Amino acid sequence: MENIKILPQMERPREKLQFRGAQALSDHELLAILLGSGTPQVPLHRICDNLMKQYSLKRIAGLDLEALCACKGIGPAKATILLAAAEFSRRLQTSSPGLSDEQACYVYLKPLLAQATQLQYILLLISARREVLAFSEAGSVLPDITWVTGLAIQSGARYFILARNGWPAFSNSEAKFLKELRVAALSLNLVCDGLMTIGPESFKVI
Repeated sequence: MENIKILPQMERPREKLQFRGAQALSDHELLAILLGSGTPQVPLHRICDNLMKQYSLKRIAGLDLEALCACKGIGPAKATILLAAAEFSRRLQTSSPGLSDEQACYVYLKPLLAQATQLQYILLLISARREVLAFSEAGSVLPDITWVTGLAIQSGARYFILARNGWPAFSNSEAKFLKELRVAALSLNLVCDGLMTIGPESFKVI
C-alpha cells in the first residue's frame, strides 16, 4: 500500500469507505482504518505492509497481545484495537439472533411460514439470554403438550413460543390449549411466551 499522505483524497481508506462502502477496501486499507496512524519511526502504510507480509488477515485476528506488539510500529494501544476488532467479528459470527420482544419473534418467524401452503404450527425455542436455540415444525394441528415441553427441556430452552400462519383470530381450542401449556411449562420452570398468529404485515399474540 502506498503512503496514504500522497494518495488522492478519494483513494484514501477513510474517504474510500465513506463514498464506496467498506466492501471496496483492501485488507491493507481495513487495517489502516483500524490502526488510525503510524508512529514517528514507522508510517502507517509500512505497519500495514509489514503485518500483511507476515500474516494473513485471518491469522492477524488470532494473534495475542504479545505477538501483535512484537510487530514493528504496533504498541499496546494499537494491539488492543486489533484484538477488540477480532473479538467483535467473532461474536457476530457465533451469536444467535436476539428475541427481546414479540416484534423480534415475528420478524424471525415470518420467513419460516411465508412458503407454507396450508396451516402450519412452529415451535420456537429460546435461551435464557433470549437467543434462538432452535425451531421445529409442529404440523397442521395443535401439538402434544408433552412434545412441546420435552423439546424445550432437551434444547436447554428457558422460553418458547408457538406460532402459526392462517386466520388472525384464535379459536376456543387454541385458547384452552395455551392455558394448559402455560401450566405445564410453569411446572417445569419454563416460560411459554404465548401463541402467535403470523400475517403478511402483522401479528397477534395471546
